[in-house]
Amino acid sequence: MLAGGLKALCDLFPDFSSTLAQAGANSLDSGLEVRHEYPGQAPFPVRSLGVATFTMTRPLLELAVRRRVLERANVIFRDGCRVVAIDATPDGSAVASVSYKTRDGKMEVLPADLVVDASGRGKPTLDFLASTGRPMPEETVIGVDFGYSTAVYTIPPHATPATKVMITMPRAPEQSRMGLVLLREDGKWFAALGGRGADTPPADGDAFTAYAASLPTSSVYDAIKDATLHGDIEQFAFPESRRRYFNGADDFPRGLIPIADSVCRFNPVYGQGMSAAAQEAVVLRNLLASHAYDPDPLASLSSEFLSAIESIIDNPWSLAALPDLAYPDARGKRPADLEKSIGHHMAIIQAAHHDPDIHKQLIEVLNLLKPVSTLKALEVMQ
Repeated sequence: MLAGGLKALCDLFPDFSSTLAQAGANSLDSGLEVRHEYPGQAPFPVRSLGVATFTMTRPLLELAVRRRVLERANVIFRDGCRVVAIDATPDGSAVASVSYKTRDGKMEVLPADLVVDASGRGKPTLDFLASTGRPMPEETVIGVDFGYSTAVYTIPPHATPATKVMITMPRAPEQSRMGLVLLREDGKWFAALGGRGADTPPADGDAFTAYAASLPTSSVYDAIKDATLHGDIEQFAFPESRRRYFNGADDFPRGLIPIADSVCRFNPVYGQGMSAAAQEAVVLRNLLASHAYDPDPLASLSSEFLSAIESIIDNPWSLAALPDLAYPDARGKRPADLEKSIGHHMAIIQAAHHDPDIHKQLIEVLNLLKPVSTLKALEVMQ
C-alpha cells in the first residue's frame, strides 16, 4: 500500500492506521526503511522523509477494510455471490437492478438505484453499455507483456533483515528484470521478480533464486539466497495496461459508477492499483455527500465522478507509461517528448541522491501523495 492509498483509507475510515497496526501490519518509513536501487548508481541515502505507510499481505489489508465496513449499520454483505449482469430500466437510461448467482447456483435480483462496478476488468459496465445500444469508451492501451512470479520465504533465525523493503529496478530499455522483497506481517519475506516478453521469471525454486542473482543490483538476491522457500511460487502474466475514458460519453447511464480497474488497469510492477482505487473511493464519498440533499442526488453523479477521477488516474498512469514506453517492443502511442521526459526522470533520480528536498518530492510523487507535475517544477529542474 502506497502512502497515498493509506491516506485515502484513513480519510474513509478514521484511524485506519491503528486498525492495520492492531492487525499486525508493519509500519514503514519510506525514507528510512525502503532501499531503492537503480543500476549504475548507489541506493538512495537513508533519510527521514516523513512518508509513512505499512507493509502487509493483501488478505490482511482486505480483512481490515472489511471489518471497518462491517461497523457501518447500513451495510449488508452478501457473501459467495457472483454478479451476472447490471440490469437497465426499460428505456435503458439508468440502472435498475443487479442480477447475481448465489453460492448454491440460484439466480436472484437486487433492485438498485446506484451500482458501483469494482469488478476489476469492468465487464459488467461494458455489457451494460452494449445492451443499451451505447458505444464502447475510447481507450488507451500500452502493451507491456510483463510476467512476474511471487514467492514467500522464511527468513533464517540468525538473519536480521537490513530493512523492510528492497526494490531493484531495471534501466530501460537495456534491461527489463526487476525485483522486490518486503517484510510480511508474519515475519516472512514476500518476494516478486518480473521481466518482459520471454524474459519472465520461473516457478522453480532454484531457478527463481538464480533469476534474482541476475538482477541489476544484489539486495533482492542477498535477502532470499539463504532463506527457505515457503509454499509454491506463483506466476502471473500482464499483457497490457488499459485506460478507459468513460467520461467522454454524452449519455452515460444514470446510477452506474465504474471504479478502479474497471476504469484503468495499471502495470502491477509499480504497485499503484489499490492506492488509486482508494483515492477514487474518497472522490465518490465526497460527491455523494455533496449531493445528499439535492432533489435528485443521482442526476449528475456518474458524469461528475468520471470527470473527477481523471486527475487521480493521470498521476500513476504517467509514472507507469513513461518507463513502459521506453522499450521499443512496447505497443502504444508514444508522446513526441518521450525521450526528453525519460531523460528528465532519470536526472531527477540521480539528483535525489544529493538533494534531500528532491528525494522527498520524488518519494511523495511515487507514493501518490503529490502530482507528477511536482517533479517538473522549476525549482526541481534547477
